[in-house]
Amino acid sequence: MKEQQIAVEACGGRQFQIHYFDQPGPEDTILYVHGLGCSCEDFIAMTEQPSLQGCRLVSYDHPGCGRSPYDVNHPLDIDCLVEVMEAFVNAIQLDRFLLVGGSMGGLIGLLYAERNPDRVKGFVNVEGNLTPEDCIFSRHVVGKSYEHFEQEVFPKIKQAVAARRGRGFASHLTVVQRANPRAYYDNSFQLVKYSDDGNLLDRFLALPMEKYFVYGEENRHLKYLPVLRESSCRVFEVAQANHFPFYDDPKAFADILSECR
Repeated sequence: MKEQQIAVEACGGRQFQIHYFDQPGPEDTILYVHGLGCSCEDFIAMTEQPSLQGCRLVSYDHPGCGRSPYDVNHPLDIDCLVEVMEAFVNAIQLDRFLLVGGSMGGLIGLLYAERNPDRVKGFVNVEGNLTPEDCIFSRHVVGKSYEHFEQEVFPKIKQAVAARRGRGFASHLTVVQRANPRAYYDNSFQLVKYSDDGNLLDRFLALPMEKYFVYGEENRHLKYLPVLRESSCRVFEVAQANHFPFYDDPKAFADILSECR
């Protein structure tokens, strides 16, 4: 597996240094887009899974996450993150690929797929934002000043993650501890706005490529699951998993991706 950085230009000519990994392979290309406060580390375990051997596996850190720096003087919203994704895909010359988006990355992936349908072979939404109920942590950010968020809200979010049981939340806690709080704050506002008013569920189902939805067994309460099951979208449940199935059961998650490619 090769970890590296690349410079891309997006959002009105701004320059971004993007950290990513790229495991080469002669078969299908799979690109993973991570969620709020997460990083490409979410996808690294896939490079060790037998069912994905032979695939080219790529994932990158959004600005302010993982090892990609963030300019606190120039806030980034979701639309900018989609532009950064477009610039990154172009820079590493990805062609047709299976797009996988987790949580906020599901929204970024949806918007990217709408804008670039010819590049996306299929779209795997991993508990990505589709309705207001998907704003698990970002909802707590909206309406707060940055100072209040940094001093009180963000520490409480980390405490809430630490209190949740399971390997997935424990792994996420390690990753979110390294996230830039300003990036987390800036990304949250449009994330909530899109989830509340963006008609995302209908837009997801209208995408002109194969669609898949993956969720953890502990989130069977998601209200839109029946709608997805009645559509052409294929739905997969990961047993004994929650919001981070790629950590809770990497093998099961990889097997699902292998079936989708």
